[in-house]
Amino acid sequence: MTIANTSNMPMMAREASVYTGVTVAEYFRDMGLDVVVIADSTSRWAEALREFASRTGALPAEEGYPAGLASAIAAFYERAAAVTTLGGDRGSVTVIGAVSPPGGDLTEPVTAHTERFVRCLWTLDRDLAYARHYPAVAWAGSFSRDVPVLAAGNRAAGDPGWGRRRERVGAVLAEADRLADLVDLIGIAALPARERVGVLAGTLVREGVLQQSALSERDAYCGPEKTAALADAVLAVADRCRALVDSGVSASSVEEIDFGPLLRAREDTGPHDTDGVAARRDAMLARLDEVRS
Repeated sequence: MTIANTSNMPMMAREASVYTGVTVAEYFRDMGLDVVVIADSTSRWAEALREFASRTGALPAEEGYPAGLASAIAAFYERAAAVTTLGGDRGSVTVIGAVSPPGGDLTEPVTAHTERFVRCLWTLDRDLAYARHYPAVAWAGSFSRDVPVLAAGNRAAGDPGWGRRRERVGAVLAEADRLADLVDLIGIAALPARERVGVLAGTLVREGVLQQSALSERDAYCGPEKTAALADAVLAVADRCRALVDSGVSASSVEEIDFGPLLRAREDTGPHDTDGVAARRDAMLARLDEVRS
């Protein structure tokens, strides 16, 4: 179901559309269904609230928004919940809200208050989009407050290494981001060998795990088990590269290796093909062992 109120429609229609959508979702939730509400965007809804407050003479707060903006945003997201219906069924409402800050200002009130109340935030990065890295989700600006819960859930589902894997991938990306400015300033050839491998590891994670092609039949969807296999494969190869440079192999020799078969594993294997990913990982590790010898 789509509830549409464009920017040129009456103020009250734009203000009521969000409440209408989540009320309809709760109706289906009470039937024992799992419902997703996508609000695009809550910034336009907040603008309608600001316009309404201005016309009624309410005391304006930051940037002209009403003083109750934070409470309104909190009340909207708090309607997301899993419930047991009167008939004994289980139903849920999941709310996904898009925020469109003017000029990309992430400190403006709607974005700031939304970050206070939501459990997870995906921040889109313009530079990644211009670099044709899709989905253009910024790993540095995104967060989840449910990591311990997700780690426990994956542990119970038979993947005890989920938390450690996530932590290691985040550390690799953070190190690569830290070194990016140095690479731009002095060039990668001036970096120590281990730091050059750190830059390489970040590239492998970005292109081998985080990138995804919606036009590929095999890569448009990736099951959680394959995602874990891709991350493990990239981390194993990065560890072997570090071991090589620690043993005296030059960083340039490692960088000259063709990592294409590993990077293409996400597109060459099916959405649940962990064995295919493992085979490409083993082949890549064998190729690295040849460099050592």
